[in-house]
Amino acid sequence: MSWSLEQLGPYVSQGLGIPYERLLQAFRPATAADLPGILDLRRAVIGNGCWWDDEAFVRWRYFNAQIAADPTPYWVFEKGHEIIGGMGLEPVVLVVDGQAHNATRTLDIMVRPDFDGRGLGALMNMVIFKHYPITLVTGSNRRSHKLISRMFEQALEFRVWKMLVRSRDVVERHASLGPLTGPAAAAGDILLSLERTLRRKRLPPHLELRELSEFDAHVRTLSREPEGEGQIVVRRSPEYLNWRFAHNPRCKYRILGGFVKGRLVGYVVTRLNLARPNPRREADIADWLAVPTIENGVSPLPFLMRAAVDQLVQDGARLVRCMAFGASVAPLMDASGFRRRPDERLPFFVRASVGALHKRLASGEGWFLTSCDFDVE
Repeated sequence: MSWSLEQLGPYVSQGLGIPYERLLQAFRPATAADLPGILDLRRAVIGNGCWWDDEAFVRWRYFNAQIAADPTPYWVFEKGHEIIGGMGLEPVVLVVDGQAHNATRTLDIMVRPDFDGRGLGALMNMVIFKHYPITLVTGSNRRSHKLISRMFEQALEFRVWKMLVRSRDVVERHASLGPLTGPAAAAGDILLSLERTLRRKRLPPHLELRELSEFDAHVRTLSREPEGEGQIVVRRSPEYLNWRFAHNPRCKYRILGGFVKGRLVGYVVTRLNLARPNPRREADIADWLAVPTIENGVSPLPFLMRAAVDQLVQDGARLVRCMAFGASVAPLMDASGFRRRPDERLPFFVRASVGALHKRLASGEGWFLTSCDFDVE
């Protein structure tokens, strides 16, 4: 983290042809009137090949009253009445060792291609640091990794696990069987189903699993379960989870809840997005949370996870992926039949304005993260 706004500003000022004293004024929270310019910027960066309705997505993502924030969680950089840069934000409550802190995730950082390479992306990040004491970033690509590493500190890496639930793709890739491909895949599917069946245990008598259309206030209580000394978690709320999963216009999610005598003791959220190009029919475990045990030391989570995978198989998934980080994740994945993909990982970066807090976050110890802590599908 070697740059400061004072060091970077003059360089960006020269590169953009904007007086230094006007740089910070040019980067501001967006309003609804900026939406056409934001969409133009996104088209310039993403292209016209979106599989989703981008205007509906941006309205939902950043201009939705359900999670309204002040200022709007999207900032724009304006030059000559044109939006040439933008950054999405997601305010969250980060609970560190039992203490709640306001934090933000940075998302959708975009610079118009004809202004790329002039330091604008770095400048926008530095300005955001002035407004938000804790900033979180998940993921980087070949071009952005060096830049992000200079402004944030990498705390950990998400791990990836996968479970093969249909064998046809594997058979086609690794064997030239011609007309025997179908029978071989059918036999493989039987073996995969048998393996899942052998791992399945009898449901505890008081545990009820049922699909939910949305979350209610019970998830607030459940979200407090992992909060405590030695733990770092993002707090869940029904408003956030329903916005993120139940009302997402770009992707359909399924929510499976576990209950004991009417009390929510855990949930698993999944998705199988066939609206986007997905030839392998790969599904995801998007989020989960559960109490440690319900009775006789039994955890509800393996039962929820297996039932969620069964739902995905019924929906037509061929491969199920789970991306997460936490001390309890690997045992859960192993028990559920997932296999670790050691070559697949995703960096997670942090920055905090208070030195002691930054050191705690950057240590990587005690974090629990799921795909919910990544950008929205």
